[in-house]
Amino acid sequence: MKRIFISLMPVCAGLGCVALAVPGLRFSALLLFCAALFCGVMAALSHFAETKRWAKVCRSVLLALFCAGFALFAVLEGVVLTGARGAADDAPVDCVIVLGAGVNGTEPSLILWSRLNATLDYIADKPDIPIIVSGCRGAGEAISEAECMYRWLIAHGVDGRRIWKEERASSTRTNFAYSYAMMAERGMDPSADFAFVTSDFHVYRSRMLADTSAAHGVGAHLPRGAYFSILTANYYVREAFALANEFLLKVDLDI
Repeated sequence: MKRIFISLMPVCAGLGCVALAVPGLRFSALLLFCAALFCGVMAALSHFAETKRWAKVCRSVLLALFCAGFALFAVLEGVVLTGARGAADDAPVDCVIVLGAGVNGTEPSLILWSRLNATLDYIADKPDIPIIVSGCRGAGEAISEAECMYRWLIAHGVDGRRIWKEERASSTRTNFAYSYAMMAERGMDPSADFAFVTSDFHVYRSRMLADTSAAHGVGAHLPRGAYFSILTANYYVREAFALANEFLLKVDLDI
């Protein structure tokens, strides 16, 4: 067992360094560095376990915790994947809420761009429903996420009169809370069926935070290609941890 962990440690560390150099894979890099550290600790404990009982006990406890954690991760990842597959929903809705993501200066990030493209596809046969673009201005952003989405949608042929800007929300939970308030202010029934557009991996957690059966998720996908497939896998793994955080700490983490 000691040799296995010794062999895996540099492999995980090396892959972590590679991931760290690739844009968007910082979370995967962190996981790989943690895996390298775990392998190092397990290799050390395996060495001392040959003569020290405490080391053998510690190794068994750590291994049991790892197995339990991996099982929990597998369950949560299954939930995330199931939520993403069930994202497409053609139910009649009264409006669509687009959840914000990062803005690079005044331009949408890759994630936000994918959500905006999914919005265009979704509203193609729904010319009259209002669109709520939700998201505040974050660090390093020249304009709010809502303003960025508003400009992008207008530039792609959407009538600006049907777009409502919600510029206060800083998390998924507040995306919905402030959007519900905006719907009520404009004479809409907040309990009526509505659609929300977000990234495919984020659909399940968003629906959970929407806290209503009236929410119908529309999942946005990244473009095809090897890099984007790796990036998508990174986000799916990250989302399982974000979901665990939501269940345990009730802290809403966004990308």
